[in-house]
Amino acid sequence: MAEGVLVIGAANLDIKGRMFSEPLASTSNAAAIKSSVGGVARNIAENLAHLGVPVILLTAVGDDYAGEDILNDAVDAGVDVSRALIIENATTGTYLAALDQNGGLFFGLDDLRVLRHITRDYLRLNRDAFRECEMVALDMNLSDDALATAFQMAREYGKPICVDPTSAERAYRLRPYLPQVKLITPNIAEAAAILDCPQAGTAEDALHTARGLVGLGVGVAVITQAERGACYATADESGQFPAVQVEIVDTTGAGDALTATIIFGMLHGFGVSESLQLGLRAAALTLHSTETVVSDLSLDRLYGLGDANATLSISANDYDDSDESNDATDYDDSDEDGYATDYDEY
Repeated sequence: MAEGVLVIGAANLDIKGRMFSEPLASTSNAAAIKSSVGGVARNIAENLAHLGVPVILLTAVGDDYAGEDILNDAVDAGVDVSRALIIENATTGTYLAALDQNGGLFFGLDDLRVLRHITRDYLRLNRDAFRECEMVALDMNLSDDALATAFQMAREYGKPICVDPTSAERAYRLRPYLPQVKLITPNIAEAAAILDCPQAGTAEDALHTARGLVGLGVGVAVITQAERGACYATADESGQFPAVQVEIVDTTGAGDALTATIIFGMLHGFGVSESLQLGLRAAALTLHSTETVVSDLSLDRLYGLGDANATLSISANDYDDSDESNDATDYDDSDEDGYATDYDEY
């Protein structure tokens, strides 16, 4: 019997510095700097595990301390990383984020060269994982060959696919695969890159963009929009929900929490509307945390947030999330504003 989610993509070390005042170019900026495990796929996998979903993560790390920490942390969270590649003499992927004084992404750098080892042959060796899962989730840090193979194998076994576009730079590569995508969660910039159209400037524009993705074959299109929240569209319905206002501590990983929670809802038969509202709450919890993934994430806590906003010291800040493959505003991997929009991670 099929069970759980197969997640494929990046697992890396995040190094984040949040500046104490407005960023200044071409000079040093005083900041609070910390490191943590991250990566879009890894973050999605850990969030799913906290919500009680069985998860297998296919990724690649180097044979260094960072890689060891990433895999050990995943195991502690309940993620199956027994199939992950440990590449000799390779450096584990690293994401470097400079956050402004509001926690938004000022700029980001990533070195994910180790992911080239996620090859067609590696994915085919894990054919049984495709066959036995309920859903495949992947980020866009995969090579063109690996991406094509993942879609081919999911199609072979009749598995729905969820995709986090990761960044506007990578998102356009999804165009040939849109009819096979069950769920996609881009921010405004990523959605525009996929459709090769201007970025949505209003909530109604964003809804039109979501409907455009559905028109090209996507099952459920969710577009995050910074302080406006997020909208969704399917072949039968569409809607817009406001962002959960929260004091932003760190935007990294918020978009991944949203994606994972929507996947959780879909697997458990929740409607798209309810799943997205839970996703916005998961993103808010992440924005208010110093952790890339909230360690005590649970369904009870998500529902509790619906009428207990005070627990998050609510404020009208914007919140974004970045990570290359996690960029700013619109639940991306980019971190910029304080609203639940743009937050992703490479």
